[in-house]
Order: sequence, then C-alpha cells, then structure tokens
Amino acid sequence: MKQLASVLPIRVLVLPVLLVAIAGCSRSSDADKANTPSAQSGEVTGADALVIVRGTVVSVSPNEVVLKTDTSSTSVKLEEPLRMYESGPSDMAQVKESSFIGVTTVKQPDGSERATEIHVFPEELRGVGEGSRMMAQTTGPAGSRMTNGSVAPSRMTNGSATHAEGSSLVVQYAGGSQNVTVPPNTPVTELKASSKTLAAGDQAVLLANKAPGGGLVAHKAIFSGK
Repeated sequence: MKQLASVLPIRVLVLPVLLVAIAGCSRSSDADKANTPSAQSGEVTGADALVIVRGTVVSVSPNEVVLKTDTSSTSVKLEEPLRMYESGPSDMAQVKESSFIGVTTVKQPDGSERATEIHVFPEELRGVGEGSRMMAQTTGPAGSRMTNGSVAPSRMTNGSATHAEGSSLVVQYAGGSQNVTVPPNTPVTELKASSKTLAAGDQAVLLANKAPGGGLVAHKAIFSGK
C-alpha cells in the first residue's frame, strides 16, 4: 500500500488563506445534505453537482481510491491534477469580510449561537457545504450546529477579535444567515494546499462529481487525519 500511495502525485498549489474547514468538524446528522468537508456524502441535484465522500482510505492507486464510509465502501476515480488540502492552525485575522467559512456553534440559553470552532476555506472551495444544519455528534445537551457561508460586511458588532469580550459575526448562506458570538480564543483553522499523498488508513474527504460513464470522479481531496 505504501508503494501505491507513493505513486499518487499531488499537485502543490499556492492558495489564499480553511475547513474544512473544516476537515476536523464532526459529521452532520443529515448525511445526504451535509456538504461540509467532514460529511460522508453530499446532496446531488444534477450531473455536475458536487458529491462529498468522507471515510477511511482502504486502498489507493494512481487512478482510484477506495474509501470505507459509515455505510459502505465507495470507489472514486481520481482526476489529474488532483488538488490536495490539509487543515492547519490559523487565527481570527483570517476571518475577513466575504471569507467563506464553516462555523461550529452551540445554542445558548438566550437562544443565541456561540462559536466553538471556525474553519476558513480557500477561495476555490467557496460554496462547499453552504447552509446551516444540526450535527449528529453533540456538544452538551443542546447539540452543535454547522453553518457554512460567507462573512457578512461589518461582521464585528461588539468588539474586535483582540478584545477580551470577544466579537460576533454574521454568516450568510443561500436562503438565510446565522448570527454567531465568538468568544476569545475560539479555535480557528484554515485549509491550505498540501503536497501530502493519500495512503491506506488516512481519513479523507473527496470532492467528486458524477462521471459521464457512471461512478464518481474526484478532482479535489482533503486530508482529515489518521
């Protein structure tokens, strides 16, 4: 398997700024609609729609990778040049107006949403997982929500990111928006281009499309851990 992984070329890209994002986020409870880089599968609305496949790499060759998901094993063809991303530490300075981000939040007693993680996406992953949804893995009895969208103008409403009281922002997405309070020292990560190669045992997220002849073909992948 190491031999197979070694022949899988990954192109190095120079990218602005995430998720993943958010690649370290918990799974969504709505696996068929959760297009975050941590979701198992994405909503398919047409031939060109993005399909998110998340799981553990079972095997990999120069042309194909097999992932074990929660429900089955999925074979995905690889399209060259395959673009690989990996999540790394960042800070609130990267959460700028119009940035595309993923925010994990928990509901407070007053009904507001408090951020527990923020994930910044590169521009070429803008739109991945756009929307707001509850997540299957909970943080406390109220559960956690994942919101992916763009930071609205004038995002700071009660202080800057460096102030002790924290800050707040508005995340806009198709069909709505989410107001989020951001406590001081909220963890921030961002996805960046990576020269990493996929290997058996890796946790990965493949961003794929339906192939003309059937099946799936991926042009982007996110390494999300071992």
